[in-house]
Amino acid sequence: MGTAVENEFKFTSYEHLDADIIIDKLMTFLSQHRISYNLKSKHSVDSYFDTTDFDLYKMDCILRRKNSSNGKIKLTMKRPMSNELGMMSRLEIERASDGSFDDLMDFFHNEFPSMTIDDDPVLYIDCDRTAFDYTDGSNIKLSLDHCFYMFKDKKKEFFEIELESMDDHTKRDFDSIGILDFIESLEFQQVTVSKYQRGIQWKLGL
Repeated sequence: MGTAVENEFKFTSYEHLDADIIIDKLMTFLSQHRISYNLKSKHSVDSYFDTTDFDLYKMDCILRRKNSSNGKIKLTMKRPMSNELGMMSRLEIERASDGSFDDLMDFFHNEFPSMTIDDDPVLYIDCDRTAFDYTDGSNIKLSLDHCFYMFKDKKKEFFEIELESMDDHTKRDFDSIGILDFIESLEFQQVTVSKYQRGIQWKLGL
C-alpha cells in the first residue's frame, strides 16, 4: 500500500460468459508462452463514493472502499495521468481502513481538502477476481474479474480482463507475447475508462 503509478490495459465484455472457460484459456495461453505465475482468487464488495454533484466522476477520479473476503478493508483513490495508446496510467493511493466513514473522509481530505462526499455509496460492485501474478520479475499481473454493478434493486453483470503493472512499462513491454490480441479474441473489447465511470453511466441510464 502507499502511492504508486498504475499502468494497465482494460478489456470488458457484457456477454454471458463462463468464467472457468476464460480462466482455462488464459492459463493455456500463458503456459504456451512459458509465462510462470502465481494464481490467486478472492471475492470483494467495492463501495464507491462521490460528491452530490459527482465531481470525482467528472474528473475521472475514483474513491473506493474494498471489503475483501479475507476480512481486510482497503481504501483507494485513483487520479488520471494519461491514456496513451490505450494504456491507462493513474496515480493510485491506498491504505488499510477500519471501515468507518470518518476514516474514509480523512483519507479523502488528504487529496481533496475542500470537498465533501456523501456518506452513502453511489455505486457497489460485487467482484470475483482471479489473478495471475507473473513470477518472471516483470511485476505484471493479469486478472479476470466477474462483476455485478449494483444499485438499489438493480444489477448488471459484466466481465473485465486487466493487464497491469506498477512499474514503468510501455505497451511493447506488456504485449511481448501478443496477449492483447488474444484477449480481444475472447469476445472482450478494449476500454479506456474505469469500472466506476462505466458503472455511473449505467446507473444514470436506469
